[in-house]
Amino acid sequence: MDNGWVGHLQNVDTSNGAAVFHPLQLPPSQKVRAEAYIAVRDVYQDLYTKEAKLQTERKEERENLNQLYDAFVKRYGNLNSADNIKLIKTDSSGKEIPYLERVVGGVVHKADIFSHPVSFSTLTITTDNPEEALAASLNKYGNVDLNYMSEISGMTDDALKEALHGRIYYNPLQKEYEISERWIAGNVVEKAQEVKAYLESNPDDAQAKGSLTVLEEARPRRIEFEELDFNLGERWIPTGIYGRFASHLFDTEVSIHYSESSDDFSVSCKQKNVHIWDKYAVKAESRAFDGIALLKHALVNTTPDITKKVMVGDQEVKVRDMEAIQMANTKIDEIRTAFTDWLHAQNDEFKNRLTDQYNDTFNCFVRPNYDGSHQEFPGLDRKGAGIEDLYSSQKDTVWMIKLNNGAICDHEVGAGKTLIMCTAAQEMKRLGLAHKPMIIGLKANIPAIAEDYRKAYPHAKILYPGIDDFTPKKRLRIFGDIKNNDWDCVILTHHQFGMIPQSPEIQKEILEIELDSVERNLDALKSQGKEVTRGMLAGVIKRKENLEVKLKTLQHDIENRKDDIVDFKMMGIDHLFLDESHQFKNLMFNTRHTRVAGLGNVDGSQKALNLLFAVRTIQERTNADMGATFLSGTTISNSLTELYLLFKYLRPRAMEKQGIHSFDAWAAIYARKTTDYEFSVANNIVAKERFRYFIKVPELAQFYSEITDYRTAKDIGIDRPIKNEILYNIPPTLFQELFIKKLMEFAKTGNAELLGRPPLSASEEKAKMLIATDYARKMSLDMRR
Repeated sequence: MDNGWVGHLQNVDTSNGAAVFHPLQLPPSQKVRAEAYIAVRDVYQDLYTKEAKLQTERKEERENLNQLYDAFVKRYGNLNSADNIKLIKTDSSGKEIPYLERVVGGVVHKADIFSHPVSFSTLTITTDNPEEALAASLNKYGNVDLNYMSEISGMTDDALKEALHGRIYYNPLQKEYEISERWIAGNVVEKAQEVKAYLESNPDDAQAKGSLTVLEEARPRRIEFEELDFNLGERWIPTGIYGRFASHLFDTEVSIHYSESSDDFSVSCKQKNVHIWDKYAVKAESRAFDGIALLKHALVNTTPDITKKVMVGDQEVKVRDMEAIQMANTKIDEIRTAFTDWLHAQNDEFKNRLTDQYNDTFNCFVRPNYDGSHQEFPGLDRKGAGIEDLYSSQKDTVWMIKLNNGAICDHEVGAGKTLIMCTAAQEMKRLGLAHKPMIIGLKANIPAIAEDYRKAYPHAKILYPGIDDFTPKKRLRIFGDIKNNDWDCVILTHHQFGMIPQSPEIQKEILEIELDSVERNLDALKSQGKEVTRGMLAGVIKRKENLEVKLKTLQHDIENRKDDIVDFKMMGIDHLFLDESHQFKNLMFNTRHTRVAGLGNVDGSQKALNLLFAVRTIQERTNADMGATFLSGTTISNSLTELYLLFKYLRPRAMEKQGIHSFDAWAAIYARKTTDYEFSVANNIVAKERFRYFIKVPELAQFYSEITDYRTAKDIGIDRPIKNEILYNIPPTLFQELFIKKLMEFAKTGNAELLGRPPLSASEEKAKMLIATDYARKMSLDMRR
């Protein structure tokens, strides 16, 4: 409306806040109806926006909304009546207005937003359970607030301290109490040092002494120098040490610097000598790589891609110079081995300083002992759920989720992950730890999950849309229902979750980070000059172009966004339970190790990227890691990158504190790469690079276990029959041996007639090896086919 006129806007420019208003010539009765509708719409949008932004209840606006809505309904009927829907459909900003009404049993009800905020929790907690009072305090204030706990429990401070003995400890540095799972957790070495410094000036503080004692008792066993594995290029090691080693190796002054922004090392030497020119150099047909160039490759654990020219018929073709590459790889291995030998040759003072730095950085974390046996789970209908009680493993995991705002539930199939999701979601909602949790799972499993939730909590308010509810016409209504109502839990399939629009701002932020990483890798490749093949450059350039297109599209969407689009951020979802989380392991990442086998698809999948957008949205809201719970019986299957990507989803801030900003930085600390020579399918010898070994396994396991509850069926006590497995080795028949030779020749030449089939088409030529393996599989079963 503008100056009493009802109309519509054209030529809308959101960047400048300009538009052209076109008034409509309406009959008086229609104009009055439109004015009444617009008043309801504007007050609703103003109420939701203010409450979502300020996280405070707006009683005046809510009262106004009710009055305007009641007056409208009294005069014109429900918003979803046929005449009113015709009006609302003409309003591009009013697509959510029909969702202000819900029909239950044929009766129209107001949406929850009419009675209380739906974008945050206003729950007032009353409990006589000290543990629940503690959990509520952690949620409301982020720390142990004894005054608040006393208020909601009716217990005195001293009574609470006594009841929670061993559960809370005094933190003299912050002058407050902390829960044991947080005080005796994380970097306990650093905490103990700070408390000792405090006690030097406050020697009579008995509570601080008690807190120090538990920290010292929890300190991990020191890992000595002789037990450590070192990789050249680990980012935590000071570059001065690398410079000293290189100067010793080449017998001349060498300077090394590391750039965190580009995750790359620069190596300089003003006076080169025979060690650099000859001993640690490789001279190929196309160019020479001196010791400085190979040292830089050794620091980032890569091998130069050396080429040579050969004649194929009458054409000159550039191919990889395998002999020169093998020589370069040998020299790089010599440099990396020399670094380890040099470290061991240093004096004890040097070794102790390096060992101290390692222990302070990586061997300083403690995993809390999550004991959830005290939980009572109010509202849980054990009889309806068909159980006497939860397994102790389920109670512990639920408690871990409640305290950490998420976890990785790595439980074997059949261990009860579904009930963990249902009880954790309901408990987080009950305690105010989460306002609107969401469970997402496989299409085949979601009906059973929803049914189990209803049996366990028959009075819970669950939104479980069917498959037909996510058709294009009905989808917007579901999105509006999620946003405008106060659900105990929303349950969706993986596919339905993928249909939810994600916040363009979050998408832009994440994709810009990925683009920066791709550009750094591209610069590193281009710095190698002509030795980089077109294929290597083309792959990275294509990724860069794809990301740039996505960012341009997002920028356009942001500038031209309509107010009626409901995205994930607006829905108020503040915790995700991801069942069968291994379905989302194909997340994009960047690496220079493009020739390493088994790393997976660096481009990732859109499904996994959408999940990252959602998780980051929640983490941005809470300003902390986690915000999601991943559940799977196969959290990690067979790829090194799967472990890194779990941390990328759930622990980005923790990795940044360790100086880890990329997969390569992570692999430099925890993995060791090898180059082996193997027979290919075509019976040729080829070089294969692989990350074969984990190093620093105890520290890596600790970083993983801090957020993970791992249980097997045996741990839980589930009775399982023992499998009697017998392997038989059946030698190939004469016909199979002959066919294997034909398959090998086909793999080399692509001559399909060897297999008794027509020549390969252009598309089949690209899938030659897939065809060969398919024939090999069929041959192993039955040669007659």
